[in-house]
Amino acid sequence: MSDQQASIPILELDDISARIPLLEKIGTDVLRLIQRRDEILGQTRSPGRGVEEKSPTLVELKEELRTLSRKLEAYREEVKELGGILATPDAATMEFLGEIDGCLAWFSWQPGENSIDHWRPVDGDPGERIPLLVKQDDLDTDDLIYPLD
Repeated sequence: MSDQQASIPILELDDISARIPLLEKIGTDVLRLIQRRDEILGQTRSPGRGVEEKSPTLVELKEELRTLSRKLEAYREEVKELGGILATPDAATMEFLGEIDGCLAWFSWQPGENSIDHWRPVDGDPGERIPLLVKQDDLDTDDLIYPLD
């Protein structure tokens, strides 16, 4: 178990689902913060912007970036207090350690989702999302080495 996993509780799916209303608020706030960060970065990286390095506007934007960074860390802590991690801030993906068929896994949630419908292996990449339920139509069995019959 990694250091990150050692400090995170193993939760039941129902426990995580009960947190969704709060996760929705946090996720919406994180997405708004990321959008503002990207706007500021776009303004400060524009070639020929005509803004000198020490201009009041640039100084203010840099200070706002520092404030946004502190807020993002506060959201990370808030998700951690709820038993999870903010896996990918750009999509506000939050993950919670749980078990699937007796094996550790990360349950994954994003803003706008009404339930926990995705997961990833503990050794998978943060933000990787695999559906918990696979529809028969989604299965591509033509390329299987070992057919399902």
